[in-house]
Amino acid sequence: MWEADHVQAPVLVEVEGTVRRPWVTWFVDCATNTVMGVAVTPGCPSRESVLAALRAAVLREEPFGPQGGLPEKVRVDRGRDFLSRTVAAAFGALVVEVEDLPAYTPHLKGTVEGLNRAVEVMFLAALPGYVRQPRPGRRRARPKGELLLGFEDFTARLLRWVEWWNTVHKPSPLGGKTPLQAWEADPTPVREAKMRTAIPPSRRETAGPPCCR
Repeated sequence: MWEADHVQAPVLVEVEGTVRRPWVTWFVDCATNTVMGVAVTPGCPSRESVLAALRAAVLREEPFGPQGGLPEKVRVDRGRDFLSRTVAAAFGALVVEVEDLPAYTPHLKGTVEGLNRAVEVMFLAALPGYVRQPRPGRRRARPKGELLLGFEDFTARLLRWVEWWNTVHKPSPLGGKTPLQAWEADPTPVREAKMRTAIPPSRRETAGPPCCR
């Protein structure tokens, strides 16, 4: 079982002379908390974001993997991009069931929601351009002269954090293993993807392997 989601980073970055908050699209394995695939977009995510992240998630050859293969099911929560005809056709071709959860039920996909919270607390909050208020009722002023990250730099840092999450971080439920170690120790046979044709990200979208080696 995987879960998938879009999350808008609470961080301002420079994108071609404008300031934006990028979006992250990712797939995470529920049993091991392994981030399987990621796509980052400077603007609103789309079906192309989903396909780019899905490609990164299922393929195991370089530069992706070693995690990958196909899940039996993916949980989503009524996101129109995840339910578009193009994405549905891709899941159908890969023989992956999509479970469309009821709206406003984030507790039903707690693994990816937990990842959304973790990336903010453990990584995004320390970046320049972080926009959250420190506590209710108090405005957080940006430091004068603060230099924002560029989109490419932000993406590279995020992918390095995902690599750390998969290969160094040891969540307590995994008994001293990293997510990737837990994934590799799982005896369930890996169902390899038959998708050999690349789904390239658009020019305004960056996809990357969760473990950048």
